[in-house]
Amino acid sequence: MVLVASTPAIADVIDDQNDMLLGDRWHDIPIGNQLKLSQQIADQLAELGNFIGSHVNVLSDDMLGLKFDGRGRRARVRFGVGQGQFLRFKFDSNWHFTQGRARIAAAVDLGIGSHEWHLALPDVEMLPTSVYGERGVELRLPLFERRW
Repeated sequence: MVLVASTPAIADVIDDQNDMLLGDRWHDIPIGNQLKLSQQIADQLAELGNFIGSHVNVLSDDMLGLKFDGRGRRARVRFGVGQGQFLRFKFDSNWHFTQGRARIAAAVDLGIGSHEWHLALPDVEMLPTSVYGERGVELRLPLFERRW
């Protein structure tokens, strides 16, 4: 009888010690070194976009190029036609997405024969809008911009 009575007492002591150890060690659990889920998603989407962009670049014979940076919230889109001595047209744009809008810095290169022109376009902001319940896009051209 003494043996049967002592077994539950030992089990209770062991359970109490485990509870105490878990309570004492609660703050010692190391913080994970993994990236946040939002950063992992941004990295995966950027990788997928760059994978598609590289194939689009190859399939279009270097006429269209796409590159994405998910963490930096940036994209680069370029397209162009023509090489050599005839007509050439190239468009290059850098997109920065922030605060629900996209800021686009773009440049156009034109060439006819031996003459070439480089046009740096003013930055354009693009943001979603709705008019009378219809969804659309608003383009803003900041002619005078103050920064300090």
